[in-house]
Amino acid sequence: MAAYATHNRGSDISYTSVASTTTGVPRYHVVVRLFVDPSNPVLSEIIQLLASHGDCGSASTSSFSTTINRQQFSPGLLQSCTTGLPTPYNVSLYETDLDLPTGRWTLSFTGENRLANIVNVANSVNTNLSISAYLDNTLAAQDASPKFESVLMPSFNGTAVPPYSFSAFDTDADSLRYEFVTPQQVAGGVLGANAGACSQVLPGYQAPPHFTLNSSTGALVPATPSGQQGYYAAAVRVSEYRRLGGQWQLIGYVVRDLTYLTVASTNQAPTFTSLSVNGGAAQQPGQPIAARPGQTVRLVLTAADPDASQQLRFASDAPGVVPGLSLSTLSGTQAQLTWQVPATLPPGRYAVPVAVLDNGCPNNASEDRTLVFVVTNQALATRPATNAESQAYPVPFREQVQFQAAPGQAITLVDALGRVVARLSADASGRVLWQPGAGLPAGLYLARATDGRALARLLHE
Repeated sequence: MAAYATHNRGSDISYTSVASTTTGVPRYHVVVRLFVDPSNPVLSEIIQLLASHGDCGSASTSSFSTTINRQQFSPGLLQSCTTGLPTPYNVSLYETDLDLPTGRWTLSFTGENRLANIVNVANSVNTNLSISAYLDNTLAAQDASPKFESVLMPSFNGTAVPPYSFSAFDTDADSLRYEFVTPQQVAGGVLGANAGACSQVLPGYQAPPHFTLNSSTGALVPATPSGQQGYYAAAVRVSEYRRLGGQWQLIGYVVRDLTYLTVASTNQAPTFTSLSVNGGAAQQPGQPIAARPGQTVRLVLTAADPDASQQLRFASDAPGVVPGLSLSTLSGTQAQLTWQVPATLPPGRYAVPVAVLDNGCPNNASEDRTLVFVVTNQALATRPATNAESQAYPVPFREQVQFQAAPGQAITLVDALGRVVARLSADASGRVLWQPGAGLPAGLYLARATDGRALARLLHE
C-alpha cells in the first residue's frame, strides 16, 4: 500500500531589493508562488526556503534554510462554466524578507509530488517539484528579479493550439532572455536532510511538443500539434543581464515550472483579431507598440470566437505586476488595456500578456497573447514602413541590427536630429550589419542611401 500527495501543478520564486536593516548587507523581499490542484484537501501553512551561498553542494557556512508563512491563498482564473470544474487550480503565495550578504545566491523550494500521469514526465507520481531563483549581488546589490505576469494555466484542444505567455516584467529594464529548461526535482525525498539537497533534472523528461518559445518576449508560439491528450510539464528560465563596465553580465534568473492540459474537444479557442492604439487605425496584435515615459497609452483589443454561441471574457494578471497598468471590459468582444507609463520607467522593451477566454464546457478555451511595448525617451514615428524601406531585425536592438540594401550600396546612419553617427556598406548579398559601440544613446536612427532615400528605421534600446 502506498499514498501520494499528487497535487503540485507548478511554482516560481521572485525577489525584490528592500531597505537594508543591517549596514552593508543587502536585503530582499522573496515571494514563492505555488500552483496546486484544488482536489488536494491538505495545503501547508508554511514552507521551507533554502538559500544556498555559492555553488550547489558547497559547504558555505553562509547557506541557511528558513520557514516562510503563507500570506495569500486564492482560486486561479475561474472557469465560466456551470458543468466544468469551478476552480481548476489554486494559487498560494509565501512571502518573507531575507538578508543575503554579498555573494552568489540560489533560492530554492522543494514541494511534494507532482501530478500523476504527466505525459512528458516518466513516472511523474514519484517525482517532486523543485524550483529555484538565482541572484549575484556581487554585481548588482539593488535588483528586482523578472516577475512572471500571467497565472493562467490553460487547457486547450490538442489539435488546435492557441498562443500562451511566459512573459515577465523587469522594473529595472534589464535585458531578458527566455529559454526552455528541464524541470527539476530533489532525489531521495523532500523533508529532513533531503530538503537542502541539490536539484537534479527530471529523468525521462521530454520537451513539450505544442509550443516553441520566443527568446525575447517569452511568448509561446503554437507548433504543429502532436502527442497524446493529458497534462504536460513545461519550465522556462528568464535570465536577466545588465550592462556593467561595458559588458553584459548575468545578474540573476527566475524559473517557472507549470503544467497545462490538452483535451479532446470540439471547443475552439477565441482569438484576438486586432487592436487600436489611442484611437488610431486597427493593427495586428503582434506589432510593437510605441510609448514614452509619462505617457498614457490606451489599447482597444478586439476578439472573436469561432463558436458563435459562446460568451467571451478578458483577463490579465499583469496589472498586479506592471505599475500603472489596468484592464477593463468594453463589450462582449472588446477590452481596453490602459498603461500610464511611469515617468521614471527606463527605456526598453516590455512584454504584457492579455488573455481572452470563452465559456465552453467542460473546460474553457483561451488565448494568452503577448503584447510588446517599446518605451523610448524620443517621439517615435507611427506610420508603417514604406515599400522602399527595409524591415530591420531585431526591433528594437541592443548590440547589433541588420537590414537589406542593394549589394555594395553605401549607407549613412543618422540620429533623430539628422546627425551622422556611422557610415557602412552593404555586402555582396545586400546585407547591412550595424554593431554600434556601448555608448550609443537609446532612440530612433535612420539608414539612408547616398541620395537621401530612407532605407530602414532602427530603434536602439
